[in-house]
Amino acid sequence: MATGCSIYAKHEKEVHECLDKYISDDGIIDGTALKNYWFSISPKDIFISHSHKDINKVKAFAGWLYDCFGLKAFIDSCSWEYCDELLNKIDKKYCYSSKTKTYDYNLRNYTTSHVHMMLSTALTEMMNKTECVIFFNTPNSINMAEELSKIKDNPKEKRTTSPWIYHELLMTTMLEITEPMQRETIKHFAQDERSMPTISYNVEKALNEMPTLTDEQLAQWENSVSSKYPVAARMALDKLYEIVFPK
Repeated sequence: MATGCSIYAKHEKEVHECLDKYISDDGIIDGTALKNYWFSISPKDIFISHSHKDINKVKAFAGWLYDCFGLKAFIDSCSWEYCDELLNKIDKKYCYSSKTKTYDYNLRNYTTSHVHMMLSTALTEMMNKTECVIFFNTPNSINMAEELSKIKDNPKEKRTTSPWIYHELLMTTMLEITEPMQRETIKHFAQDERSMPTISYNVEKALNEMPTLTDEQLAQWENSVSSKYPVAARMALDKLYEIVFPK
């Protein structure tokens, strides 16, 4: 867990930067530069998609990946949280009226759409850069529709109420699978949820196309790497592929 917390803390530090650096004197925000900085972080091997409620498990898992295999994970919740912080900074500067002590609704919609577009684009680019995407499929991230009282259409569908998880799972069905270049083949603002509408997204197709990693497979993966003769981090994923996709 200690390693995972250290990885998360380093990741948080990497994605935080003063917004003023990207705002010109005439009030123009360089969205491209901001997005590029946002994700100009050290290279990562695995993209982990998860619910913020599972962050402690994800930290522990990221630490295990690094300790056992030397694999570096990108934990996406750092970016969600920074998204809210970024919006807060922009909105206080451009949308808040000190006279009325309120935020302009139209300006808030404008800034939110731009920041969310930057985040979704950057997340997609990061997913495309990493070799492997792992999704933490827990009740915190995926709900059976029967548990969502407002959803009546198909009680057997698997759904998520997180737009970010929906985006990331959808991208797994659209991004092209490519062979890694290093080898030739491998065969917050607090919100009152009661006042918010529940919006869900069907993720059945994405989940069906993703193989399930079992505890037994993870243990087999760990045992496949000798502590006396550790493999290079880039080859550790090859071991996992051999277990999940046996010939």
